[in-house]
Amino acid sequence: MVKEILQIGSDILTTKSEPVADINSEDTKALIRDMLDTCLDKKQGTAGLSAPQIGVLQRVCICRRTDLEDKNGEDTISDNELWEVMINPVITSKSDVQSVFWEGCLSIGVGDDQLFGPVYRPLDIEVEFTTPVGEQKTLEANGFFSHVIQHEIDHLDGVLFVTYISNPQNIWKNKELDKYLSTHGEFPPIA
Repeated sequence: MVKEILQIGSDILTTKSEPVADINSEDTKALIRDMLDTCLDKKQGTAGLSAPQIGVLQRVCICRRTDLEDKNGEDTISDNELWEVMINPVITSKSDVQSVFWEGCLSIGVGDDQLFGPVYRPLDIEVEFTTPVGEQKTLEANGFFSHVIQHEIDHLDGVLFVTYISNPQNIWKNKELDKYLSTHGEFPPIA
């Protein structure tokens, strides 16, 4: 079932989530189904979703496999391959090298008022998690996909991406950013 996305100001979004104790419980299965349904409904505008964004304080997130889209082409990836469900994810290593990507969030504004900004994060990470079928998995990620995973795990820790943006001049509304991008062909300089 497609769920409503909580917006900034909700206490749930700034609360640390609890680990999932039983991945085989009906509640956990229903949560994952609801999250996948919500991702598919928002497919054009999302790179991921965490359980707190739909009001559930459990350590579950879904990350869009932007790395596979970049490699294989967006239209060649099935919905099952596109979304990586991570239960109790833990980042086990981070590179010292930082990268910057402009991030947005379904929980920080809607439509033209959705907010975006440049966020510096480690370029490369390794994450360990449990899949919905109980398999322990280790995944290496870099570039934008690395940012997606870190962004979603931040949600599980009650951290929003705007926390990393110290200068408010670097926060742009969707409509303003789209206009800038169409005029200049690149993101605004970071102030």
